[in-house]
Amino acid sequence: MAMEAALSVFYRLKTKQKIIFNSFWVVLDKVIRLLGSLVVGVWVTRYLGPIDFGKFNYAGSIIGLSIPLVNLGMNNIVLTEMIKYPKRGDILFTALILKLCSGALTMLAIYCFSLTMHDDQVTRILLIILSAQCILQGQDLFDLFNQSRVESKNTVIAKSTAYLIINIVKAIGLYLGFTIIQFTSLTIAETILGTFILVLFYFRISKQTTAGWYFNWEFARKTLKLSWPLIISDLFIMLYMRLDQLMLKSLAGYAEVGRYSAVVRISEIHYFVAGAISISVYPSIVKMRERGEDAFREGYQKLFNILTTISVSVALFFTVFSGPITHFLYGARFAGIGQILSVHIWTGVFVFLGVGASNWYIIRNCTRYILIFTMTGLFVNIVLNLVLIPRYLSMGAAIATCIAQLFAAVLSNVFIKQTRELFILQAKSFLVFFKPSSKNYL
Repeated sequence: MAMEAALSVFYRLKTKQKIIFNSFWVVLDKVIRLLGSLVVGVWVTRYLGPIDFGKFNYAGSIIGLSIPLVNLGMNNIVLTEMIKYPKRGDILFTALILKLCSGALTMLAIYCFSLTMHDDQVTRILLIILSAQCILQGQDLFDLFNQSRVESKNTVIAKSTAYLIINIVKAIGLYLGFTIIQFTSLTIAETILGTFILVLFYFRISKQTTAGWYFNWEFARKTLKLSWPLIISDLFIMLYMRLDQLMLKSLAGYAEVGRYSAVVRISEIHYFVAGAISISVYPSIVKMRERGEDAFREGYQKLFNILTTISVSVALFFTVFSGPITHFLYGARFAGIGQILSVHIWTGVFVFLGVGASNWYIIRNCTRYILIFTMTGLFVNIVLNLVLIPRYLSMGAAIATCIAQLFAAVLSNVFIKQTRELFILQAKSFLVFFKPSSKNYL
């Protein structure tokens, strides 16, 4: 019996070999970034201090709010089409043109907004520099191309190379005494370098050409029709994820934003795992749907089991060791943020479940509900922020974010018949702690 069980596990692993190999490359990229963040990123944070670090993150939050407008909610839709029609170059080209147009308009809007910041010249300059991210969002499409072929290796090599080079420059900048504006410029330089390498790999490594590139009006119309709820939803998601920093700036100044942002940097450091796993299994989930509902539900249950196990384990670890970790990383200038981290880290559990559910909405054609759920989370976040931030500052913001994410990603699914099945899958994923077995995951 033991031999049969071992062979069964081995067979399931073998059939998922390509997915596991692809996940390895995606996770490797994030591990490289994790190490860079823990070394160079922490050095830069300590070097800048709470006030300048707060200004950088405040500007970054405003840019983050604009990214959904640039992406047009189309990434998962485009990825699905690339999986179905791998030889159609018009899908990538059409999406690229749409992103370049939306990016240019958003960049202009951010510049106009920055002109209103007469009393804060530094933050204004940071906004203008970071707005270049909008025009560079088209690089994600070449990443999607690699994802559709389960070949994230090319993306990892391109982005990790750019990341390592720029981090070396940042380390030199610390020695030379770079200003916050110079460090911010390096963020854009990394994106430009990564985009160049991605495009180079698309033509050289993947052997693609521009022969099939043309603007497909029908695909553009269809995509925008399907994606508009995702655009608004992504905007609301980003709003309530960054609302804490915006409100903290208004109520307590840049120093408090810097302290809270230092916590968020640690708390969100493992979020990439949810995306990496969901991206890698998505092609197989689509194929499971074609085989039948039972196979589809079984596959999605295993996805949620994996995501819940990882996120809860991480949350427990940081809850116990948050104090020593934050003191070691940030020092006395950021004293007291350990308690904030021990609360905010639990937001990750619901973020993981939300990331895992995103493709379910698309496959089930339920994207219209994403907007409703996101607005629910935003409403909860605003109300709780108004109540908690004046009294508890960053701790209040952490509590508000955690509860809001719970409502948006999990509890909202209870109230609509079509999504109740999803809530059951999410809730059942916590049973893995009471009935551990390899069959829960493989």
